[in-house]
Order: sequence, then C-alpha cells, then structure tokens
Amino acid sequence: MKSSFYSLGAVVLAVLLSSNSSMAQDQSGIGAVRPIALSTVASAEVDGSSSSLDSASAPDLASTTSAASVTTPVVLTTRVRPFSKMGIDLHAGLTGAGYDVATPLARRFNLRTGADFFSYSTSFQEEGADVVADLRFRSGHASLDWFPFDGRFRLSPLLIFSNDTRILATALVPSGSTVTLNGQDYISSYTDPLHGSGSIDFRKVAPGFSLGFGNIIPRSKSNFSIPVEAGFYYVGQPRLKVDFTGSACDPTQPAAIGCQAVAQDPGFQRDLAAFIARNNNNLSYASFLPILSVGIGYKF
Repeated sequence: MKSSFYSLGAVVLAVLLSSNSSMAQDQSGIGAVRPIALSTVASAEVDGSSSSLDSASAPDLASTTSAASVTTPVVLTTRVRPFSKMGIDLHAGLTGAGYDVATPLARRFNLRTGADFFSYSTSFQEEGADVVADLRFRSGHASLDWFPFDGRFRLSPLLIFSNDTRILATALVPSGSTVTLNGQDYISSYTDPLHGSGSIDFRKVAPGFSLGFGNIIPRSKSNFSIPVEAGFYYVGQPRLKVDFTGSACDPTQPAAIGCQAVAQDPGFQRDLAAFIARNNNNLSYASFLPILSVGIGYKF
C-alpha cells in the first residue's frame, strides 16, 4: 500500500515540476516546452527508471522548443463582394463633360459606365463660301477597370456605344461670289445662289482602351478620389457628305447662257465628288479619337 502511495506522489511531483519548468521558460522568452505525458512518467516510475528524461528524448525536446519559438504571421485579406458598393464621378476632358458610375466586381476589378457631352459652334470662310459648323460629342461608354497592383493605377478595355459624335455644317455662297471645287471655279447665281450642307459621321459602336490613376471606389476608408484617364477609341474611317442646291455659272460664259442648276450640271457634280473623295482621304487620321479627362469621385 505504501509503495502505491509513493508511486502516486512521484507522478504528481513530476507533473508539477514539468509545469513549473514550462512557465519559467515562457516568462524568460525562450519558448514553450512540450509537457511530458502522464503515461510516460507513470511508466517510468513503474519500471523503476530514472525520473529524468533519457538522452534519446533530448533532441526531440530541443526541436520542439525551436519550432514553438517561431511565430507565423497571419495575413488578413479583405474580401470585396460584387455590387456591394457604388461610386460616382463628374469629369471634364477632350470629349466634354460627363459622369461615371462604378461598382466593384472583385478586389482588383470594377465595372464602370457613363456618358460624355460636348457641343461647339463656329463660322468661317472656305473656298469662297460662308460656313457655319457645329461640333457635337455625345456618347455612352462601359469599361472593365483592372487594378493590377492593388493601388490607384488601372488598365481599362472599354466600349463606346450610342455614339452620336457628328460634325454638321451649312454653307452659303453669296450671289456673284466664286467657289472652287477640285480646282474648278463656279460663280454663285444672282437669281438662285448656291447653298450647301455637309456632315461628318462616325461609328455608333467603337472599341477602345485607356489607362488612369484613381479608383472611384477606394478600397480604403476614404470616400473621395480624383480619377485621371487617358486613352483612345477606334471609330473607323469617318465619312464626309456634302450636297449643294441652287445654280452655278461658268465664269468663261455669259451669265445668260452659262448658268444652270447644279443638280443637272455634270461638271459640277464630278468636281464635287472629287472634292469629297480628297477630304475623306484626309480624314483617315481621325480613325482614332483621344480620351483625356480628370474628375472627382465619391464612394457611397
């Protein structure tokens, strides 16, 4: 009976000594030591082995101590739920004033859509005609904004739709004034002066690409942003259309016999067609229209 009490006392004493050793090492900053299993101590006591650990278990204890002293950093990532927020911006640029509305799709992607508006009118003289021209930019756009570095820099493939960008012009050739088409001079009739109209049209749908700085939906606590965007979109070959009404006179012939309506004048129509073809060729550079804007955004 006494030997049983002695054995139980030895087990309790070994456990207490092991716990105190672990607490002392934790406080000194060395690291946590793996507690000795109760079954191991009991087995050692019953077998009559020494209460100290044998040399074979020392390497295992050292490796456990070293592994326990190394801490693994925990990286926290913020998940972004699709369509969980909304941002809006107002901007101004080469295509006029406009707005954008954006929503997140993922941590590095936004879906953005908006529209731009711009109008400008001017008058000038060209080839003897008084010309009034109206320039109009009206279009919608949609883009996928990719932030490759988790910052403000973005790359954006985009699509222009409902493109109502047009240049409209009207022309009046005063009576007795000379207009030149394809190198040929025509005099506007005194009784039926020449009137002209023209337009330059672009594609209704056009692909594009832009890059920029500023996220309308900041991933930080800030609600405000200053988006800057630069790029282009491809509208193809613009087409010039010109039409004239009225009567034109041949300057080498008397007015009584040398004037006729331009709609029935084959020479005038031939020179007008050559004028249109030459200017359409000059418009080939306008196949790409620029994008450049700066604005201010707010996240809701």
